[in-house]
Amino acid sequence: MRRAGRWRAALLALALAGCGFDVAGDQPMAAPDVYRTWWAKTEACSGLTGDFDRVQWEVVPGASFACSSGQCAGHWQSDHRIWIAESYVNSEMVVRHEMLHDLIGHSGHPDPPFGQGCPLTWATWTGSTD
Repeated sequence: MRRAGRWRAALLALALAGCGFDVAGDQPMAAPDVYRTWWAKTEACSGLTGDFDRVQWEVVPGASFACSSGQCAGHWQSDHRIWIAESYVNSEMVVRHEMLHDLIGHSGHPDPPFGQGCPLTWATWTGSTD
């Protein structure tokens, strides 16, 4: 009986892990032209390169949306999808922060490149360096 319970728990965990990230009301978004400029700046500050055209952009209504850490203005997923809250689609820091996740290929905020190198967090952002 205990063995059956463990199998059920394992199957439930796998099923939940397979659900992925799902945001209500998100819509595909064509990246504004300035995003290519921001991508190039993010590559330059990080020393990494990537394929801008592989990113699929999604816009979410409002100023934030639910995510694993609470409420987010942006979210990156390893299948090269980025969600941006509608209020932040023109925020260089928020958009470039998610771009940097795509370039490093994982979540988390290692310093560098976040902070030192690319000041793309709420705590380190001092504005555009143009």
